[in-house]
This record gives sequence, structure tokens and C-alpha cells, in this order.
Amino acid sequence: MSKRLKSTTIILVIVSMLLCACSSEGGEDKGAGQADEKTESGDKKDKITVGATLSDFTISFQAAMYNELLDAQKEYDNIEFILQDGASDSALQVNQIETFITQKVDAILINAVSDAVEPSLKKAMEAGIPVFAVNRSISDENAYSYFIGANDTLSGEQMANCLLDMIEKEKMDSCNIIYIQGVIGATYQTLRQGGFDSIMDEKGYDMGVNILERIPCKHDKETVISSIQNMLNKYPAGEIDAIVCEGPDDAVGALQAVQSAGRTELVGKIVGMDMPTEVWDAIKADKIYGTVLQDPAEQCEVGIKTIETYFFGDKDSLTEKFIETDLPMVTAENVNDVTPSW
Repeated sequence: MSKRLKSTTIILVIVSMLLCACSSEGGEDKGAGQADEKTESGDKKDKITVGATLSDFTISFQAAMYNELLDAQKEYDNIEFILQDGASDSALQVNQIETFITQKVDAILINAVSDAVEPSLKKAMEAGIPVFAVNRSISDENAYSYFIGANDTLSGEQMANCLLDMIEKEKMDSCNIIYIQGVIGATYQTLRQGGFDSIMDEKGYDMGVNILERIPCKHDKETVISSIQNMLNKYPAGEIDAIVCEGPDDAVGALQAVQSAGRTELVGKIVGMDMPTEVWDAIKADKIYGTVLQDPAEQCEVGIKTIETYFFGDKDSLTEKFIETDLPMVTAENVNDVTPSW
């Protein structure tokens, strides 16, 4: 499990676990959870069941979260997980949530495919099942009890700052970019792009940034490769200066596409999001300029600890609805000071 880059909120969650032995009395929920009370004194359980649905096990970021849940199955004797793959299908994930409600699970942990799942999550909350959203934001605050993860708007801002850092270091007068989008309709994507655009409005356009195309690729590497190949055919050498990607597989796919096409002027001019080993290695080799580091295993780990605190510890210590994790920018200057997320 990840032991680095813990935010102060994460520390609060861990400290709360140490207080659980002294917290045997129930009370009115003063935290952010909006589900009906299920953990009052005298009604606590020895073991709970958590329905967990992640957006897509085949996406490497979510696969890291899935592996963290598998480890938790072995570590937590008091929590049983029912693991489901959303397969990037909102309708499928809605069915999974509805099944969790029918099964009367004690809690739901979700990495949402899109906001289309919100009505079912609200139904779960109304049934007294607290919802713990991890990594991907959910627009309606009434559809979840706690969100554990990065600030998606800030992640977009950090992507923009990484691009501007490259422009400054390369002393570029202008920068025409291709922007690779994630899952259109997912809250995280809307917020991430909004954060990026806010920095462009503030100073990016004044520094010569021009967005040639925005292309939705759903974090599918093969789709990214094909899309970038099309862009390289459309825009000859010298007309594209950089590629910005909303995910790690996107950045790796973009690198593969420019290398295969012999467009060496774009090697090292790619900005990504998240940092698996492939991206870490590529930054060290000056093939990807930089990325924004968020740790999926860490986010899932904190989500699990939050659930444990909610049911078995001092729930009143969970005073924040948004439990935020860190988002440092990583370039060749500091890549050796951090480790890959997966």
C-alpha cells in the first residue's frame, strides 16, 4: 500500500482509528454523511458488507484500485467486499448499485462511470446505505456521504501549469496543442478540463497556447494512438507543438504514436495525468515532459479506512465531506524524488 504523500486529512482519518477504543458511545452524526444512522451505540456490527463498483477494471488506474481492494479483503476481517466491474457502462453500474440496495449492503464504495448513476446512489442513501465515492467526483452532493480523492479542478490546473512550465523552459513564443479528453460526461473529466481551461484563460492564451483539437478517447490507448496518427496526418511537422492528455495511458499512447510516425519534434512535448511506471520511465528518459501525480491505491486505501472509521471508529471525527489527496506536478526536475503509483 502507498505510504507517501498523505494529506493532513488522511492523517486525521488514521488518527481517528486510534481513538476508536475510546469511542464506545453512539451519538448524532456530526459528519458529512447523509444516510440514515446505522452505527448508533448498541447497533454496531462486528462485520459489514461493502458493495464496491469501479468504473473499469481494464483501465490501469482503476486496476490499481481493484488490487488495493483485493489486498483489503485479506487485511480487514471486519469488512467483506462485493467487487463489481462497471466496464465503462453507466447502465451496467446502475444495475450493480440497484443490486447492492436489494442485497442491503451496509455501504457502497464507488468509482463512478458517469453522473448517470446519481439517481441510484441517492436511492441507496435514502435506504440508509452510506455512499463513499472514490477518485471520480459526483456532481450531486446528495448522492454520496463522502468523497475521497483528488480535486479534479485542481488536477486540470496542474496539467495546465505543467504545460506552461514546458513553454517557459523551452522559451516557446507559441504552442499549438492537441488535447486528449477522457470519458465525456464523467464529472472528473468536466472538472479537469474546466481547471485546465481556467489557467488558459488566466495566462495560457497570453503565453501563446492555441488548442487545435479536443479529442475524446475514453483513456483507451489504441483509440489515442489512432487519433494522434490522424492528427499527425492532418497537421504537418511544425504545426503541432505539444500534446496534453487527461490520463496516463493517453500519454503513453500519444508517445507511441509520435515515435511510430517519426515525429521526433513531439517527443518530450507530452503532458499527462497520473504516473504509472511507464510514465515515470518516460519522464526520466525525457520522452514525456511531465505529469500530475495522484495515487489510486492511496485513494482507495483512504476510502477503506474512512469506511472503517464510519462503522467501527469515531464517526464524529469525519467532519469533512471531501477528503482530499495531494496532486504534485512531476517533471524531470523532481521525478527521482517520487515513485510510480503502480
